[in-house]
Amino acid sequence: MKKSLLALAVTGAFAVPAFAQSSVTLYGVIDAGLNYVNNVGGHADWAMSSGIVQGSRWGLKGSEDLGGGTKAIFQLENGFNVFNGKLGQGSREFGRQAYVGLTNDQFGTLTLGRQYDPVVDNAQPTTFNGQWGALFSHPGDIDNTDNGFRVNNAVKYVSPRFAGIQGELFYAFGGVAGSFGAQSTVGAGLNYSGGPLYIGAGYFLAKNPGGVNAANAGSATVSNDANFGSGGIWNYVGAPSNMQSISGGATYQFGPVQIGGNISDVRFNDALAAGQTTRFDSYELWANYSLTPAATLGGGYTYTTGKVDATNTKPEYGQVNLIADYRLSKRTDVYAMGVWNHSMKAGVNADIYAGVLGGASTTNNQVLGRVGIRHKF
Repeated sequence: MKKSLLALAVTGAFAVPAFAQSSVTLYGVIDAGLNYVNNVGGHADWAMSSGIVQGSRWGLKGSEDLGGGTKAIFQLENGFNVFNGKLGQGSREFGRQAYVGLTNDQFGTLTLGRQYDPVVDNAQPTTFNGQWGALFSHPGDIDNTDNGFRVNNAVKYVSPRFAGIQGELFYAFGGVAGSFGAQSTVGAGLNYSGGPLYIGAGYFLAKNPGGVNAANAGSATVSNDANFGSGGIWNYVGAPSNMQSISGGATYQFGPVQIGGNISDVRFNDALAAGQTTRFDSYELWANYSLTPAATLGGGYTYTTGKVDATNTKPEYGQVNLIADYRLSKRTDVYAMGVWNHSMKAGVNADIYAGVLGGASTTNNQVLGRVGIRHKF
């Protein structure tokens, strides 16, 4: 009996408790290149810039198996400028994403933190900038299809995929005492993925999102990420009371060719003056062609039209986008891209993406060329 008790005690002392399976992944992207722009504020400009095809970043993401098909998940993602080492997204440590939540194979995923909205999650894959980055955005990324801003204080639910269909619900708390809805953000999205076809659409409404006015640049939910609300086409917006963006499109893959199209509508209430609205609608078509497993050519065209009630202005832009990409390996590629933005209205300056390039043109044309390299780890 004494021997049995002694054996049990020894076994218990050296027993290893059973822990749930967990994993953490370190990942990142470094994108660097040289730009030439024919007109930025009236002058030609040569400049090195970081994070164009993809934002330069590093991050941590992980999961812990809680049993029963449920996992705890998290993601922390930092954006940075590879040329000077500075933090991106308004100098935030994890400005791209920072969230924690639960996911279940049967019930879906619930996450809390700083996150992308449903337009980015569902509609961005149907845009050319969703394939190749910021400079191919609709002018100034006016509709946020290139995630020029993220959303703080957000709760996001993404459903499981049923028959290829997946839904998303989104809410961000404004945190204004005595006014539950002030500075909040709501959204919803839906996508279908089946074989070669993808269809996606997203909606979000940001209350008191801020704008180019320094005193109103950002809110408790929508934060100024250095791109959002900075010059160019954003001069027609000011500091609106609400921003609403609706975007949808589709892609289709057949053999070496992928084609896509997207339509977006964005509206700003109380833009430049009380009771006035600024509206922009963008329409785009694009295609990628894989010459070889390593080489891809792509091109697209975007047409954007606007109506600014406060100034009775009707901006109108056409933009041609071109890219050639060559993969040196699975993780490293080199590329060359070109953009031509043309303003079709007298007195309206061309604007590829003032928040990225540093300024709009002083004429009705702006041309950009870029060569770069991207490495993923």
